[in-house]
Amino acid sequence: MNSVKRLIFRIKTRPELYIGSRSLSLLQAYLYGWLNRDEASVVDGNLIGEFQGWIAEKYRISSTQSWAQIILFYSVDERDALEKFFRLFDEFLKENEKSE
Repeated sequence: MNSVKRLIFRIKTRPELYIGSRSLSLLQAYLYGWLNRDEASVVDGNLIGEFQGWIAEKYRISSTQSWAQIILFYSVDERDALEKFFRLFDEFLKENEKSE
């Protein structure tokens, strides 16, 4: 099964294996490449778009900045941003589960 959620959980355990180093920008590029390779087969492909809206709302951003750019802006560096992404993504999933 092709799942964004499952892929992110795998990357979280060993980021260097998938993206080379602990970098949010590398994660973003990897995720978009992975999604675009066969978007129709991804069961939860809309999750990244929903996460984008959630991040923009959480940080009260009304511009067209990507979720990665927003997180990076509020982080010390790429490594910190990646760790922050994983925490925020977990929070996003928990909030989504409550609203379903």
